[in-house]
Amino acid sequence: MKYSKPALSNADLLARWQAKGLAVPHPADAERALNFIGYFRLRGYALPLMNTTPAGRVFKAGVKFDDIVARYELDRELRRITLGQLERIEVAVRTVISNQMSLQYGPFWYLNYPDQVLGHAPSRRGGTEPFPLGSFLSEVERETHRSRDLFAQHYFKTYTEPLLPPSWLMVECLSFGKWSLLYKHLQKADPKHPNPKKGVAKAFGLSVSLLESWLHALTILRNICAHHGRVWNRRFAYRPEVYAQAPQHFTDQQSYYCLAVVMRLFSRPVDTHDEWPIRLMDLFKAHPAIAPADLGFPANWEADPIWN
Repeated sequence: MKYSKPALSNADLLARWQAKGLAVPHPADAERALNFIGYFRLRGYALPLMNTTPAGRVFKAGVKFDDIVARYELDRELRRITLGQLERIEVAVRTVISNQMSLQYGPFWYLNYPDQVLGHAPSRRGGTEPFPLGSFLSEVERETHRSRDLFAQHYFKTYTEPLLPPSWLMVECLSFGKWSLLYKHLQKADPKHPNPKKGVAKAFGLSVSLLESWLHALTILRNICAHHGRVWNRRFAYRPEVYAQAPQHFTDQQSYYCLAVVMRLFSRPVDTHDEWPIRLMDLFKAHPAIAPADLGFPANWEADPIWN
């Protein structure tokens, strides 16, 4: 079927919502929001405020345009604090992997022993797949050479070989997704050496399968947040592995709450003064009209020992 819907002005789009029962006390402010945020983006926050009837979707009684914008604003703040928490986790993960591999195989482990330490891993399409070494090294080369970091610039001005920098410089130039992929493919090059995947997981108090699953889940979350995607009321396709010591927090593995718990468990070994619970509590206090349940948070969630 060919798409044939015409473009509509913000005034027409607002009138369409008003015809569906939306109250718009301040039309000028509403049109400004549509002009600078966009109807399509706000629609994701409007849909849960509507009921489905035989005649189509209509807004629930009493819903105002400001209620839609309030959820959008909460989501903006939620993405901001989520990215802050993910930054701590990302820095910790790449540092632990780099230290583990550098101590076992030297600072140029990814250049000297790539075939030995980066093997095949299960594919989500079935079977196994090799580590994409070529694209990995190309990205390292591209990102380190264009880096403004003084240490990277010093390396290339001072040393002629190896052509790429040691692990502790390389780590600063790769994305969270690349570290998730790299961990998935790690293997020990020598039977006499300990398994690096186990060593990295142990640093976070997790099993290898938990760490691998959680890194993948948080990579997806990070990409959504970094590209300004909606987190509020979202159902996440990937289900992170259940933490056996606290399965009650994983009853809804597609909710944001489940990922918030993953970030909490990930962060506790990293920072004994982790303020993630406080940031979440402050966010909901600042938006009392919006229920944490929209994000999968259970009633009285803040009283659970995991958040204290």
